[in-house]
Amino acid sequence: MIKLFGICKPLIGVIHLPPLPGAPLYMEGPYDKVGLEELVEYALREARSYAESGFDAVIVENYGDNPYPPRPGPLQVAAMTRVATELAKKYRGEMLIGVNMLRNGGLEALAVAYASNADFIRVNSLCETRITPEGVIEPESRRLSTAFKLLKMYGSERRIKVLADIDVKHSYPLARYTIRDLAKECLDRSGIPVEALILTGRLTGDEVSAGDVEEAASVARPYGVGVVVGSGVSTANLARYWHIADGFIVGSSVKVGGSPRRPVDFEKAKAIASLAQQYRKYGEECREV
Repeated sequence: MIKLFGICKPLIGVIHLPPLPGAPLYMEGPYDKVGLEELVEYALREARSYAESGFDAVIVENYGDNPYPPRPGPLQVAAMTRVATELAKKYRGEMLIGVNMLRNGGLEALAVAYASNADFIRVNSLCETRITPEGVIEPESRRLSTAFKLLKMYGSERRIKVLADIDVKHSYPLARYTIRDLAKECLDRSGIPVEALILTGRLTGDEVSAGDVEEAASVARPYGVGVVVGSGVSTANLARYWHIADGFIVGSSVKVGGSPRRPVDFEKAKAIASLAQQYRKYGEECREV
C-alpha cells in the first residue's frame, strides 16, 4: 500500500488541461478559445466526474501546452497554481490532489503544490537524462532536493510527496539500461524521498509491460516504495496489473472517445472504479492491508 493515499491500490484520474496562458496554443488550435476562468471550471468538472465515479485522487497536468518547453514558464506556473488551488479548496479531504508540469518541471510542480495545498507531484524525469520530441530533458533531483531543504528551513510542516517516472513515455534513454537499473539508481541516488515509481508505455495511452512493473516492484518494495502503472490502464486490463502494482493512473481510457483532449466519460470512469472496488473487496492483497 502507498501510505500517501491511505487506501489499497488507489485510482488516480488525470485532468488533462487545455493550453494554459503562456503556452503556444493558448486560446487557439483544436481546443477552441478556453481562457483561464474556463480552464478552472473545466478542471472542477473533471474532478467532480472522478470523485462521483469513485476515484481516490486526481492529478492535474498541462497536457495542452505542447510543444512543451523542457520546463514550464512563469505564466504556465501561475495559471496551474490557480487551477490547483481551486481543486484543493473544493476536493481536498474528498480526494488527494496532484500536480504534473510538462515536460519536466518538477520544481515548478512543487511550487504549485506548495502554494495550492496539493498533496503530491509527478516528476517525469527525476533521475534520468532523456531524449524527447522537445529536446533533451535533464534530471530534476538536484533542483528538487535543494527546494525541499528550503521548505524545511521555512518551517513547512507539510511534506509534499513525489511520484517519479522511470523510462517515461515519449522519450528515450541516452544509453541502454534495464528497468531494474533505472529503479535502483533513482532510489539510491536521487536524494529525494520517493513515494512511488511510475511505469508507462511508450506513448500516451499505451499499455505497460507487466514484466517491467514486476521488475520495478522487485527493486522498489524493499525500499518501502510503491509502483504505479501510469498509462494504458482500462477495465480490459486492470486484472493483469492488479496483483503486481500498488496504484493506477487512469486517463485516456475513461475519456470521451478515448482522447485525452476530451472530458471524462462518467460511465467509463464509474466502470473502472467499480471494478477496482470489487477487486479490493475480494482480492487477497487488499485483505492483508
